[in-house]
Amino acid sequence: MKKILIVLGLLAVFATVTKICLSCSEKRIADLTEQVEALKEDCVPMRFEILKKKDSQITVKVAFYDIVTGNKVGKSDTFELNGEELNVDFQVIKLSPNNFIFFPSGLYTDMIPLAESEPLYKLYEKQGFPLIYEGIADTSSKAGKKNLKQELCQYLALSTTLVNTEKESGKKAQYGTSIHDLKTISQFKKGFVYKVLCHPHTGGIEIVKED
Repeated sequence: MKKILIVLGLLAVFATVTKICLSCSEKRIADLTEQVEALKEDCVPMRFEILKKKDSQITVKVAFYDIVTGNKVGKSDTFELNGEELNVDFQVIKLSPNNFIFFPSGLYTDMIPLAESEPLYKLYEKQGFPLIYEGIADTSSKAGKKNLKQELCQYLALSTTLVNTEKESGKKAQYGTSIHDLKTISQFKKGFVYKVLCHPHTGGIEIVKED
């Protein structure tokens, strides 16, 4: 009887801890959702320039930006890709019916399959944090900033895991609230810069030529 009471006591403690952790996670999600609600109708986490398009090869330079401040973050990189059409792959996380966050995940072409896409996460990630959302975290208090960073790190990790799983399995995965948003450009010109417009309140993505 004593052993049973001990076990029940431990289960009660475990249940309480689980509930507290869940509440903390829900609060972080609520904090992040509140910050996303305050964003403008569109933001630009990524730009790219077509440096060369010749003989079924595309050379493109990619750069990333803080969606709040517009400052360049992370590392720029240049990719030489076989193909005629450039595809940009995003993972989109739905926080609430009207609030979404976006993670640029890969580049591929009509000749390079999604499973072999050039990964983009490493260019704007620092110690597990997506630098394109630095501005969101900076708008909070010290404690709030820590919570927001933890939540954003978790979502980036989730997105990275999904992409890696897809590459290993060769199949397009859709788990939870993470989905694909694929954008293709077939009509583009050398020397032009294109920006990726993300709409945080609809989950939509556009690619438009920079003015």
